[in-house]
Amino acid sequence: MSERNARSHIEEIQRSYTVGESRVLDTLTGAMQIVEKMFTRSGHFILEFIQNAEDAGAKRVKIVFEDGVIKIFNDGRPFTRDDVEAICSVGRSRKDPRKHIGYLGVGFKAVFLVSSRPHIYSKPYRFKFDKHYWEEKNRNSPWQITPIWLDEVPGEFRDWNVGFYIPIDEKRYEEMIRNELEEFIPTTLLFLHNIDEIELVFGGKRRMFRREKKEENENYTIYTLRVVEGGAEKGTSNWVVFRKVVKVPDEVKADKYTKEWNRDVVECREIAVAFGLDNNGDLTPILGTAKSGVFSYLPLKEEPTELPYYIHADFLVAPGREFVHGEALWNLWMLREIAKLIIERVIKVFKSHEKWKYSYLNVLYKRVHKKLFDMCLANPIIEEIESGPYFATIKEVKNGVVIDGDLAKLSEIAKVDQGILETLGPKGIILIERLTGKKVLHPKVRLPHDSIVKLRIGDVKDLRKYLEGQGLKSARERLEDVWDLVLEWILGPSELVKRLKDPSTSEQEKIIIVRRLKELWKRKAVSAEELIKEGFVIRTKSSKWIEPQKALLPSEYEPYTSVERLVKAGLLDSELVEFVDPVFIENANRDEIAEWKTFLEGLKVGSDENVIKRIVENVGIRVALKYEREKLGIREARPLIESERSKGYDIESKMPDGSPKYIEVKASSERVYLPFFNYPYFKLTRNEYQHILNHPERSFVYVVTDALGKPTLHVIPGTELKDLVPEITIYWYWLSSRVKEEWKPPI
Repeated sequence: MSERNARSHIEEIQRSYTVGESRVLDTLTGAMQIVEKMFTRSGHFILEFIQNAEDAGAKRVKIVFEDGVIKIFNDGRPFTRDDVEAICSVGRSRKDPRKHIGYLGVGFKAVFLVSSRPHIYSKPYRFKFDKHYWEEKNRNSPWQITPIWLDEVPGEFRDWNVGFYIPIDEKRYEEMIRNELEEFIPTTLLFLHNIDEIELVFGGKRRMFRREKKEENENYTIYTLRVVEGGAEKGTSNWVVFRKVVKVPDEVKADKYTKEWNRDVVECREIAVAFGLDNNGDLTPILGTAKSGVFSYLPLKEEPTELPYYIHADFLVAPGREFVHGEALWNLWMLREIAKLIIERVIKVFKSHEKWKYSYLNVLYKRVHKKLFDMCLANPIIEEIESGPYFATIKEVKNGVVIDGDLAKLSEIAKVDQGILETLGPKGIILIERLTGKKVLHPKVRLPHDSIVKLRIGDVKDLRKYLEGQGLKSARERLEDVWDLVLEWILGPSELVKRLKDPSTSEQEKIIIVRRLKELWKRKAVSAEELIKEGFVIRTKSSKWIEPQKALLPSEYEPYTSVERLVKAGLLDSELVEFVDPVFIENANRDEIAEWKTFLEGLKVGSDENVIKRIVENVGIRVALKYEREKLGIREARPLIESERSKGYDIESKMPDGSPKYIEVKASSERVYLPFFNYPYFKLTRNEYQHILNHPERSFVYVVTDALGKPTLHVIPGTELKDLVPEITIYWYWLSSRVKEEWKPPI
């Protein structure tokens, strides 16, 4: 079509609305006001423009919002004569309902909520709708459908097939539009066939949404959705999408709503469902999508479903896309067809996939507490899951590797705690199956949080319950080849602690018992206090089994203070401290290590006062010696032996002139920068203080603070102490002002 013919077409439409009976014009004007009120969200028109671009086969859409104007571009098919007729009328869409989903030609009308003079550029057409133009002429015209030809095409629109220039009427609308653009979600692209890229420019930002096809086969397509802003990738998400074309039944065509929405001539429609994938390509429930889980090509943002996946169909919706009509037989049929798609194709694919067979129940077993969706979609899926063989099981465990069994029905399975399987070993599956009469649910199977109760799955957390009421003799005969496991499971915490302390129990069995007791503690079957009372012991790095109170946590357990660092730095004699063996946390992750640390802390690990006192004193002596030998270079410095301790000091060294130097060491685990009332304090015996008074020039008190963390040595000459009143307690806040030197040994 030539530009001349296009202009003639626009002027012809304009005359049809401006030259006519006033009653007809009044009716059209009133009808347009009603149409505007049908769209409740001011920013909604953006979705309509994207939908129009999709229907026109566009690959790219660009939306620019600046200086109170929103500009929308796409590279789809230019406007045809029929497109112009549709946009200049009400309820007379030229779209073929068999191919498109436009709502009776009123989608574009949503723009009039925010603008009274939108412009349209699509070769050879260029025209606008302008409320003020007709007001100035005092003409009663349905201005929203009365086109006005434009003489010029702005340069930025010339490279695009279709463009819209939309000045915003009021400031309050600008904030709404900005919010709509800010909240735009990449999944808007998910179910579209044509558009692969949407670019948003607003508020100084340039945000790109891209869709990439990663894998496609006869059953599904996997997409990656990317968000790029300022040239940097801000986020990605992966999705597997299943599609199906379904034939419309005659009874659905005959329904009044179907006819009202002009769908009675439609023969087939596409439906689809999309599931989120995590970074490892495994299925994952979609979180926080209560208002965008239903799509009618583009999201219905106000339709809360709580579905953990997205569904798509040509739902009959209100013009503003706010909700799905619940009374329309067309919509009920669509939802039932989606349920059939999931049951007949999706589940079939999921249960045979190497990853998805363990995770799909966690996604599909979900009611949404909304009558329409539960009745037609969720309930049929749940009923199918509860009646069919859809649960992965374990056949056996070989060398720590779980061998998959057959798929089983709900009534045929029992869920077994992973800790039980690990503790029982290869013969555990035999034991559980014989005790319960059920197959073991594969430990990788992920179920919704509350589904164990809903599914009535036997949750085996304590095998002892399955032995209660049975004669041990008959059980002995029936379980003979796994009887050693039965004996271990019959034992309660008290008996397990006794075996733990029994010298005849092997090291490996003791380690298993400790792990078992830790699991019992985790399940609150036994408390840490009860274990302490029973005499619980723990293995140390030196292969000793001692009370946990007398042992400390090594670096492998990530303690708050690593005393082991002091040993490695030569600031603590290794024979004075025992560290818990890290054998219990081999191959453990951070959460599991934290759990073990909490367990051992509950057992009062490192709480023995005598042990801690010896360690603190030893650190004090070692730090003082290190200072003398390495900082001052006095290699002859030595600690007094036990028989010499009555002399009134701890270390003999030398003064710069070679005369004897006497050092009394005081150590504390406290830090000097704590609040005033928590300053560490030290006690000098009468003998120690008297020695200082007798030799003030050659006597020193070395105070070591934070002995278990970052030891710090404070040197106090005896001359600073000779005027002290001979009291037992000496407070740091008084001594701190007399410190002449402070030194921290390298660690």
